[in-house]
Amino acid sequence: MKTMEKKIKAVQDRVKRLEQLSATLSSFGKYQASPDAKDIAERNIQVVIEGCLDIAKVVISSMELPEPKDNKGVFTVLAEAGILSNESLKFLVPMAGTRNVLVHGYDKVEDSIIYGVIKQHLKDFAVFLKEINENYLKKSEKADADSGSSD
Repeated sequence: MKTMEKKIKAVQDRVKRLEQLSATLSSFGKYQASPDAKDIAERNIQVVIEGCLDIAKVVISSMELPEPKDNKGVFTVLAEAGILSNESLKFLVPMAGTRNVLVHGYDKVEDSIIYGVIKQHLKDFAVFLKEINENYLKKSEKADADSGSSD
């Protein structure tokens, strides 16, 4: 679980950076006028989404769930397995697409989407981590403890 703990910590750290950035931005206009704020937001959102994808892929592999065909499918597989809620899925699937735009299509990055994420949706990443913790990590730890006590 050390790898998983590192990935979770990395996501939490980047979300904290985004929260700090958000606190300094009083308007969309200020965000748009600041190349530094845009760079910080875009890079940290990319890393957060990639961290969530990595965490999800570890869960899929560990639970031997069906292999998703793409990054959007990663979150769908976890929702179908009862690890993620449909509410989280509504946020995470578009975030997988946002990650692709951030990585591959810099000229297509929409400031309003990135600003909206940092102002209204950072808590959704915390919800993802909570669902992973409650619906996967705690159950895995309990299963490990139960199998260890039967030896």
